Amino acid sequence: MAHNGSIGGHADMSSGRGINRCQGTEGDEPLSEAVVVLRNVRSAVGGIVDFECVSANVHAERWLGGEEGSLVHNRLLEEAPWAWDGGLFSACVRVVTRRAPEIARVSRQSPMGTVWLLARVSPCDDGVVLFLEDLTERMAAEEALRRDHDLLHAVIESATDAIYVKDVSGRYILINPATASAFHRAPREILGRTDAELLGADRAAPTLAHDREVMSSGHTATYEGAEGGPGTDRIWHTTKGVLRRGDGTVYGLFAICRDVTARRRQELEREEEARFQERFIGVLGHDLGNPLAAVRLSSAALLARDTLPPEVRRVVARIDGSAERMARLVKQLLDFTRARMAGGIPLRPHEVCMEDVCRRIISELEPAHPECCVRLEVDGESRGIWDEERLGQVLSNLLGNALQHSPEGSSVRVRLAAKDSLFQRVEVHNGGPPIPESLRPRLFSPFHGVPPEPGQPKPKHQGLGLGLYIVSQIVTAHGGWLDVASSADTGTCFSVTLPRVTRPLGGPPGKTA
Repeated sequence: MAHNGSIGGHADMSSGRGINRCQGTEGDEPLSEAVVVLRNVRSAVGGIVDFECVSANVHAERWLGGEEGSLVHNRLLEEAPWAWDGGLFSACVRVVTRRAPEIARVSRQSPMGTVWLLARVSPCDDGVVLFLEDLTERMAAEEALRRDHDLLHAVIESATDAIYVKDVSGRYILINPATASAFHRAPREILGRTDAELLGADRAAPTLAHDREVMSSGHTATYEGAEGGPGTDRIWHTTKGVLRRGDGTVYGLFAICRDVTARRRQELEREEEARFQERFIGVLGHDLGNPLAAVRLSSAALLARDTLPPEVRRVVARIDGSAERMARLVKQLLDFTRARMAGGIPLRPHEVCMEDVCRRIISELEPAHPECCVRLEVDGESRGIWDEERLGQVLSNLLGNALQHSPEGSSVRVRLAAKDSLFQRVEVHNGGPPIPESLRPRLFSPFHGVPPEPGQPKPKHQGLGLGLYIVSQIVTAHGGWLDVASSADTGTCFSVTLPRVTRPLGGPPGKTA
């Protein structure tokens, strides 16, 4: 606020009426502003040695006055000694000398700490008019803002992620060292330029498309790929969003880009290694089939001889049993490979009676578990279009697990429920300890075997841990689903639900093999 008017005579100054004339007529003075009129006090040689207060408002009395008496008619340095060290006195002297207004920030010490004041000094005929405004809170806010800015700047500068800001025209206005490193350029070569200027229109097209999408939607979005980040020789995980002013208008775009090149390469290497392992397992399983078949044919031929000595017969029978077990393992490996690499286990569906399949599997497994009995319950029609061999695998695996984990002298219940004309349900229930909660999420994962219950002997033949995985794949290939419920009170129940009609993979509906 400029105050170029004259104070007038000394009588007006001593009465205090000169303040209003020095303030002007605009009427925009803040109510909390201190106003004081000061008259020069000169030495014998004409130098200014102090200022005498001619008039002052209540704020000036509080900020400049002493503890006793009024500020008016007293000298500035006597009432406010801090004016000398705080810079206020020198500012008043400069205004008197130059006859030009001046604005300065001055400070004084108080019991509460440093107090900052904004001093606006205007020349008058025989002194100055001084306006003081308290800046302490504003200065504290500015200092806090400056500290926050310095902290944020330090974080951005030291971040390993590429962080940048663009204006609405796509020009870089802020970058950190990681961004400059991604472009392989110095910061001065990037700031003020667009991606098209830095990379060329074709290479910058994905990045510009992402920017337009975020700017048009106004929502933060995440992208990942070799295109769309700073530079084009890395794979980036990028988060982009808009910057808004207080009124909601968009003035820029920010991005945080993390280099995930090493992670993606490791993922690709692991995927390739897994594919190689699965191919190896498939080839191994296929190549083992022929020699195992030869072993089983030879053992069968030997066992068919009536003249075979008993001790040799026992050895050959042991060979045949081991070869049979190896053949089952090879079959599981082949099924695993088909499920993982061939798009699922292939099916050959035709009309099947589920009850007949269950009775066949029960008759095969019961002799190996004489300590348990199996009860079959049939409720409704049990015919449908399924793959009979694959259903035999499902039932053999579920029933074999149930017999293995059932307490001695207990029974296993197999129930066929067909109340729904569209679906067939098969339940295999056994008693004994429940499945541990920690194992349930991995129960149908490949190469995962269920350990024996505490106090129970380890199974004589430990499998590959593929049984339940293959069961789940066969059920899925039929278009069905598999459930399991297990508790200490009710035991364990595996439930298979199958659609009444299953079509082969890729075949037309209703066509059966």
